[in-house]
Amino acid sequence: MGYHAVVVDDDRSNLKAAEMILNSHGYRVSCFSSAKELLKFVRSEMPDIILLDLHMPEMDGFEALHYLCLNSKSFAIPVIFLTADDDSETETRALAAGAMDFVKKPFSPSVLLMRVQNTINLIRLQTNLKNEVDRMTKEIIKEHERNERLSLQIVQTLAGTIDAKDRYTRGHSGRVADYSREIAKRAGYSERAQEEIYMMGLLHDVGKIGIPDTVINKTSRLSDEEYDLIKTHPGVGFEILKSITEMPKLSIGARWHHERYDGKGYPDKLSGKNIPEEARIIAVADAYDAMSSRRSYHEVFTQQYICGELEKGKGSQFDPFFADIMLSIIKEDKDYNLREVTDEKKFDSKRSETEEKKPDSYLLVEMLEKSGINSIMGMKYCMNDIDFYREMLSEFILSSDERIDRLESFLDTEDIENYRIAVHSLKSASKSIGVDLLSELAAFLEHAAKQNDFVTIKSDHPKLIEMLKKNVSIIKNVIDTVGL
Repeated sequence: MGYHAVVVDDDRSNLKAAEMILNSHGYRVSCFSSAKELLKFVRSEMPDIILLDLHMPEMDGFEALHYLCLNSKSFAIPVIFLTADDDSETETRALAAGAMDFVKKPFSPSVLLMRVQNTINLIRLQTNLKNEVDRMTKEIIKEHERNERLSLQIVQTLAGTIDAKDRYTRGHSGRVADYSREIAKRAGYSERAQEEIYMMGLLHDVGKIGIPDTVINKTSRLSDEEYDLIKTHPGVGFEILKSITEMPKLSIGARWHHERYDGKGYPDKLSGKNIPEEARIIAVADAYDAMSSRRSYHEVFTQQYICGELEKGKGSQFDPFFADIMLSIIKEDKDYNLREVTDEKKFDSKRSETEEKKPDSYLLVEMLEKSGINSIMGMKYCMNDIDFYREMLSEFILSSDERIDRLESFLDTEDIENYRIAVHSLKSASKSIGVDLLSELAAFLEHAAKQNDFVTIKSDHPKLIEMLKKNVSIIKNVIDTVGL
């Protein structure tokens, strides 16, 4: 028998749609048209998950959730809100009220199924992990230490399990933990605090346990839904680790290691000192290991390149203080020992050969970067999929002549509105492949068009066309050189 899902919605078509989608994937479904029917049902039945409409007559979803939380039995049932609202205020209020997630109506079958399954998996993982930690703690930790710390062996085993899900990140958690501890040491942390951040580093990616292996190891381009699923791992990790009372700070690294110093990270868009210090340290260590390890789209980067990226990211992506500490660590590592090495003997004996003959994907990214194109950011917009990035570069080249003709035509006819639309398109297209300066100039001219400032448009338009042609030429030359 599959999981038991309850759907509550006053609209029969919504109930039918949800029932058919869930039934088709093995769920046992109970449907109710009012919150009162739901509350009566949970007095005797405990479903695995509740999908609850927000806007219903007599009693809305918020009030129903309130009563569910008051009941000691139904309190633990995960609730996903169903809503046709499209504003962040509603979403924020839903999550603050205790909902695990929300699904927009009309339903996308894949989104509905993914979020229901992900929520159920999260609850199971959280329960199983806590039970396993409790069981192993009783076996291997002395009585007087039981309420003070987790076993390092348990955490290392969990970290190994996380890394094993992704063939490109074996040993990643351990290295991030090592680098984080060293940064903390040089920042003046106490020995106890250093060990705490080491534990946080080991489990910073624990949320990936809840991501299907097929998504993590997918070699082709991720869909938007799959990419959004990957981005849920900080929140999933937080939910898993927050229940471990022996180390209340353990969840910090898991939730906030993808926040950025400038506030453009996720999941909470924290900025500056609002990001916990430990998470700021782990973010630097995590980025360093990503660049000093193999990935599907690049080999191990040189120390010089990594230092350049850390310098570039100070104050935007990274806390400048902790980035400077990482830079000092790199400069002391004369033999480049701080990096992933799968076969040390082969690496050392053939290091110069490897540097001379880099994979095409690495050369493409590196040569574009040296030519002034932010290819690392372009790769991120392309979900770190090198094939996807190549397609975007090719499309940018192929569309350039038509794009130029349209811009010139709209300028000649003084059609400012269509010029604005065309330059808006160029802004987005160039940003998505890392041609930042062209994107910025396009954005400037878009603003001028919105202001009907034709004088500025005529003045800076030639520079825009020249910059576009120059970047197209650069990309062509790099692709020809690499041979892609």
